[in-house]
Amino acid sequence: MKCQKCESENIIMIEYYTPDTPSEATYDGISEIQCQDCGTRSGRWSLRELKDGELERRYGGKPVKLKLKD
Repeated sequence: MKCQKCESENIIMIEYYTPDTPSEATYDGISEIQCQDCGTRSGRWSLRELKDGELERRYGGKPVKLKLKD
């Protein structure tokens, strides 16, 4: 597998699982692909580029926005 943006093979696969993660973004196997060279984050299901504060929704769809605690 390669990064969609820079075609690097230096990528990691991330699985979401933390108590504070929204339920619609938790545990569906690999959730996110992250390039260690250019920093691009892509959803595993949607292949959509994720912005800061976004998580891939379970099985794709519109990304989940994180609510930051005060």
